[in-house]
Order: sequence, then structure tokens, then C-alpha cells
Amino acid sequence: MPSVTIDAGALAVPPHNVPAEDAYRYVKTVLGWSRLLDSSWMEVNMSQNSCAALISDELFPFYPQLRKLIAYTGIEDFDANTLNTVILKLLGQSQQTFEEYFGVSNVQFENLCVSPDILCQSVGDALRSDLSRCLILTAILRKCSIESMHSHALVLRHAPSQVVNVRAVIDEIQHDRCDLSDLPFYPEVFEGEVLICDDIGGLMECLDGASMLASAQDKMGIRAAVRVALFTSRLKSEERARWDELPKFRVGDNFLATALRACRREGALPQKILRAIVETLEGSNLDDVHALRSGKGGGNPQQIRGKDRAWRRDIDPSHHLHYWSCADRIVELADVSFPHDNFKITY
Repeated sequence: MPSVTIDAGALAVPPHNVPAEDAYRYVKTVLGWSRLLDSSWMEVNMSQNSCAALISDELFPFYPQLRKLIAYTGIEDFDANTLNTVILKLLGQSQQTFEEYFGVSNVQFENLCVSPDILCQSVGDALRSDLSRCLILTAILRKCSIESMHSHALVLRHAPSQVVNVRAVIDEIQHDRCDLSDLPFYPEVFEGEVLICDDIGGLMECLDGASMLASAQDKMGIRAAVRVALFTSRLKSEERARWDELPKFRVGDNFLATALRACRREGALPQKILRAIVETLEGSNLDDVHALRSGKGGGNPQQIRGKDRAWRRDIDPSHHLHYWSCADRIVELADVSFPHDNFKITY
């Protein structure tokens, strides 16, 4: 499952005298992260030390600071009570912490070097210390863990790039995993990287839709992979893609099984399948689309299901996307067919 770890510094209320546009950006970004809590396809967590770090740096409680921010900047669309509730929900202990979710407890280290230097944006010593610890733990998991971290990102207040390089000497790591046996310890130097983002668009760019598709376990996983692919595709062609404006689609009962079977057959197929789905939902590259007929002959009738019509899009020479163009104008993904002369579609 894709996951994000939100750095506590991303929730810290900015100084009340910041420009109004900066205040609006903070509010909308926090609200955007809170909406992820209601998604069933994304794991959202924070460090177990987040609240303590905010208190230590005198950034908690949030409510008095939010009142000052709203009063000074003249924000009228949001009130301090609502924003305070949202932030506390993100900070709440009802969610699994980063440490619980990934099975790590702590790490002792020295000579930390981070490039670009994102630690300088921390507004307090405690937040800086906790961010350093999370950076190293995330880099270790990404490099050494068997479990994929290709769909995980660390959320910061400001992300100057998509990748942060981490270099440190590790003295000790406390964990209950069984896949971290080859770590370099003192005096060897550990080097790794972490994906970072500061808004929903940046998060989507960090996620690996192909890995999400290949590891999907249900229709929800398929939908998440497709929506990530759609969003990132739109980001390349639009200045501002919107998650809630993506094309609607349905996933048929047999699509998961046929897609995963194809993904196991060839490593490059997940990306090819997603490309074909995105083109189908966006109505592009129509030269690769043909009516899915009842047989090989051009005179065979197109397969229908009531008022729904069956179509076939090329994925590669051997694999094809079979789908229904439904009467309600929604696309239903039916099958990934193989081999080339397979014209079956799940009704």
C-alpha cells in the first residue's frame, strides 16, 4: 500500500505576520493532507515523537497561533476551530505511527549529511532532530528492506526537490524486522535516498503506479494505481491537475486476476497496462483501439452486453486491454487478454 509520513514541521503554524498567500497555502495544504486520512488506499502516519517535538519547540497547542494567523491575514474561508480539529486529527494517535507501521524503533547515528539541506527549514531543535531520525530510518528502509518503499514519500513544509540524499555513520538501529541484516555500521558510511514532497501533486509524482498495480490485492488497489497514473499523466500536460476531476471508471470482476497474471509474465507490462488504461480513459491514441468482435474476421459483430459495447486496445503485440464502453458513458476495465488471438471478454 502507498504510504506517506508527514513531518511534524509541515503542520506547524507559520508566523502570524506571513503574507496572506503563504497563510492560504498552509491552510489548503494541511486540508489536503487531512483528506488522505479518509482514503482506504493510502497509509498516512507521523513519527511517534511528533507531538513531543512540537511541544518542545513551543509550537503546540495550535489554536492560539491559528487565531492570530487568521486574524492578521484576514482569512475568511476557514476558522481556527475547524483548522485546529483537522491538524489534531493528523497528529492523533488513532493512526499507526511511522515506527509501528514499518517496525522500526530508533536509530543512533553521527556525521549526518543531507543534500539538499532540508534540515535548515526546521523551525526548532526538536523538530530538526526528529526529522533527521526519520530521514535516516526512511533511507535505510528504502535501500535495505525487501518490502518495497517505492511508493512512500516524506511530507515536508517545503520540498526543494523530489529526492534527498542521506549520508551518515550508523551506530545502532532498533527494529523488529527480519530484512535489515546487511546494514553498514560504524565505521562504515551509509548512503541512501528519500523521496520528499510538499503537496498532493508532488506526492503523486513520488508514487510508483506500476509497482502499485503489480502488487494490487483487490479492486481498490487497481483503482488507486490507475488514478495515480491518470494524475501524473495530467500533471505533464496541465499546469494544475485536480484529483477530484479525474475520469470515472469501473473495475470488472476478472480484471485483477488477468492483469496480475500479465504482470508476472513480463516486468515492463505494469507500466504498459497503465499507459493503455490512461489512454483509454482520456480518449487518446485511438489508432490502437478496435471493436472487440466475436471472432477474428472483420465481418464478425462487435460483442455487446445490453447497451454496453466491447472494445480492445493494444498494450503490446501479445497483450490487449479489453473493456466495456457502458451506456452510462463509464469505462469498465474487463480483462488483460493474452495471447494476441484471445478475443474473450468477461461479461
